[in-house]
Amino acid sequence: MSAKPGDPAPAFDVVLVGGGFRRLPDVVEPGGGIVVFFKSDCETSRLVVPRLGPLARALADEGRLFLVVAQEDEAGARRFQEELGVPGVLSWEKAPYAASADYGIESVPTLFVIDGAGVIAERVEGFVKREYLALGEGIEQALALGDVPPVLERAEELPEWKPG
Repeated sequence: MSAKPGDPAPAFDVVLVGGGFRRLPDVVEPGGGIVVFFKSDCETSRLVVPRLGPLARALADEGRLFLVVAQEDEAGARRFQEELGVPGVLSWEKAPYAASADYGIESVPTLFVIDGAGVIAERVEGFVKREYLALGEGIEQALALGDVPPVLERAEELPEWKPG
């Protein structure tokens, strides 16, 4: 089943690159945050995830979590970080990808905005530029931020869409 806006966010427990864990309460308790699932060998993930820096920084400035979950082992996640950079907090999960399965991930990247009540406010799969650019207002409302956060770096260089 696919986790969609209006649904309670499924609980998860993912391992951080370098050690430690993050769980759903780490996203919810400060007032909500963002979780992004990706794979390092996915061309759309390679295009989009590194460009989410403005959004990750805006959330960090508000004390919120921007959690990036690699669907692979720690070494693969670390290579992606070293090669392209990953905004936010980098974690990983190996097959059978329990968190990804609970969220109904069918393609990557998939981004979730989870509000302070633990409810999914937004879900974006693959890459459609207009959907990502429109996320700012939805994020501001769902997370009660002071301003509409920027979402993508150098958006003008990105295609209008790219399947995940």
